Amino acid sequence: MARRRAPAPRPVRSQVGPSRRMDVRRTPQDSVRVAAAWVVERTLASLAPVDSFLATVTARFDERDQGLLQELVYGTLRWLRRLDHVLETASSRRLDQIEEVLHAPLRIAAYQLLFLDRVPAHAAVNEAVEEAHRRAHRGAASFVNAVLRRIARSPELDAWPVEEREKHRRLAIEYSHPDFLVGRWLERWGGERTVSLLRANNRSKPMQLLAFRHRGGRELLAEELIDGGLGVEPSVLSPLGLTVRHGNPLKTEAFAQGKFYVQDEVSQVAALLLRPKPGERILDAAAAPGGKGFALYACEPEIRLTLADVSIPRLDTLRANLRRLDLRIPTLLADAGALPFAPVFDRVVLDLPCTGTGTLRKNPEIKWRLSSSEVGRLASSAARLLTGGAARVAPGGVLMAITCSLEAEENETVVEAFLAQRRDFAPVALEEVVPTALATRVEAPGRWRVFPGDDHDGFTVHVLRRDGRET
Repeated sequence: MARRRAPAPRPVRSQVGPSRRMDVRRTPQDSVRVAAAWVVERTLASLAPVDSFLATVTARFDERDQGLLQELVYGTLRWLRRLDHVLETASSRRLDQIEEVLHAPLRIAAYQLLFLDRVPAHAAVNEAVEEAHRRAHRGAASFVNAVLRRIARSPELDAWPVEEREKHRRLAIEYSHPDFLVGRWLERWGGERTVSLLRANNRSKPMQLLAFRHRGGRELLAEELIDGGLGVEPSVLSPLGLTVRHGNPLKTEAFAQGKFYVQDEVSQVAALLLRPKPGERILDAAAAPGGKGFALYACEPEIRLTLADVSIPRLDTLRANLRRLDLRIPTLLADAGALPFAPVFDRVVLDLPCTGTGTLRKNPEIKWRLSSSEVGRLASSAARLLTGGAARVAPGGVLMAITCSLEAEENETVVEAFLAQRRDFAPVALEEVVPTALATRVEAPGRWRVFPGDDHDGFTVHVLRRDGRET
């Protein structure tokens, strides 16, 4: 379907006022493209995740159109900056000189013209023109028509080169990322790894499933899903994971019966770097919606697991997941930074707050909300959670700090500061204990990192052991 080529101007957040807010009760029913424009517009104008807006319109379309809707929304958000560059070039105007109400229809149409083979060019252009006329006026519609027809005559990215001398800015436009993020990645990791990361972030990501040992493991689950017409295969990194190649597992009896949980394979592995043992006392201290704790339980159902979270709505989601999965695991409303109970655990797992720069391929809207000042903003919260979680680690036990971020300020800087204060904790020599296939991802004592690529997201994990002395 998609014309996937390696790879915008400034992504501008559309400010849609009440008088121009799209009537989602009507127009999305008429057109997938109109619905996609609305979702993109609202996502960029808010701090809410794109999924929350997609959920309001997806059910109105059949399965095929749902796929197109998701492709248009996620593709446009991934390639937003490059699309804006093409639109500026084709219109000979800066984006801020184009009426804001036209931004979303132009972006959706440009994405179709440049990236999708199965959408006829005339359909993409005509519908964007109609939408421009509905949103603005006849002159706006004529403008949209002229710009998009110009793009349609040269529907390849190579026809719209980025003329920019500064390397970090050129790459940022070509691969649709913020300047500051590309600049810091170039400085830290060099050109080859940065370009690889940028390319990975612009590829769609398949759904991955966590299978449970006590329900037959991934082999039995795969048989059932394949018999139901889905295409699945074992995930490469997680021994519990399946990667979905086609079909929707969320509409299967296996999902309704709680036979799997949707979770990225590296998220699964992050909890399993040290394989859990029967009887091990484990606390997932910032657990909702449940992924890390579920992965531990899926691997070893004989652990003594407790799940805690500070947010009542998130804890409600966690409990709903437990009901669907038919799992009876104790849950607590508790702040990981100040846990209000005395028991200690052999393992405490913490999902630390972060910017999520390892998940940009499935959360592309994050790119357009980040700024250099925000990286590390949550570090003090992360440090507080580490200190609180450490207090519940038994002598000889381990503390696992996990983020879906690649940034040092949210990972090693936080952990180094913690270790400077807590001399009774030390990094675990992971290369000696993790499976061979995962050992190559060990970056430093106690630190394991995977960059986005292949079918998975990016994660950073620190594993710290408390010494065996009572304090």
